[in-house]
Amino acid sequence: MRVLNILLFTAVFFCWIISGDIISAYAQDASVVRATRVDGSATKNGASLKEGDIVQRDDRIATRESSAVVLTWSNGSMLEIYPETVLVLGGVVYEGDRKLEQSLVLLEKGRIFAKAQVPEHIFTQFEVRAGNVPVMSQGAEFALKLDESGKKFTIWSLIGRIVVYLGADRIKVEEGQQASLEVGGSPQSPAPMPDKTKDSLIKTSKRLGGSLLIEEEAASTGGPLKVKIGGIKNRRGDAPYTVKFKAISSGGSGKIKSIQWSFGDGESAEGKESQHTFTQGVYIVVVRIEDENGQKATSQLSISVEEACGC
Repeated sequence: MRVLNILLFTAVFFCWIISGDIISAYAQDASVVRATRVDGSATKNGASLKEGDIVQRDDRIATRESSAVVLTWSNGSMLEIYPETVLVLGGVVYEGDRKLEQSLVLLEKGRIFAKAQVPEHIFTQFEVRAGNVPVMSQGAEFALKLDESGKKFTIWSLIGRIVVYLGADRIKVEEGQQASLEVGGSPQSPAPMPDKTKDSLIKTSKRLGGSLLIEEEAASTGGPLKVKIGGIKNRRGDAPYTVKFKAISSGGSGKIKSIQWSFGDGESAEGKESQHTFTQGVYIVVVRIEDENGQKATSQLSISVEEACGC
């Protein structure tokens, strides 16, 4: 199944090259990638890279000593490229039937910090090839460092799960973990990330701006009643997929009278927290709340359940 997914992904890029009609079919809603910050000297295909430049498929970005670049996807993902790093944008495609944006980055050397994130109504598959090893994320914030040999790399997961395909082994690096791996070497079990490293990555994340990934915030009162869905970072999973949800409210009177959930498959529930098991398909989960003064608020997000998403 993993080989099939790679072949399908490659086929989409091949079709992208040869037919403008197929671009329209597959990539009409794909993100535009742009250099939104360029500090110091950086190049695109050997020429000077400037802020505002669009980065397209097969463009090669290189940063020099004391320089850095931030690439931003129009659908929300971000990539900070550290000094003395070289990478190639493999491409970005959008599959409308699956509501899935797929991005491919080929890291030749150096270090990056990725915010692999998209709005709640679509999904993401963000892949970085490190030493030709697929490092996959369906919505996470993580750092990745590849040494000069192109064979040894380290992954730090700040938010969400990272999946690494090292030969026949599939290694999951969970939130707050790190893993040092080597191409052709024996897989090592992920370990907790040191606090100092975590603090540094949190600063990087905040410096890059807000996250589209769901973050829980302390409740506040006054003003319009608002609600968002928390408790979940992985919006894609293998069938059957059990997901826990939490309604996070702010504003209004501070006293919630009712919370109602609709899971998009005809099932519903009530209460601040809820759990539901989905079969294969794409679902829109909706939460509706009302406070004691009659103010109402609604929020929604999408869940994709696949036969074998590899995530």
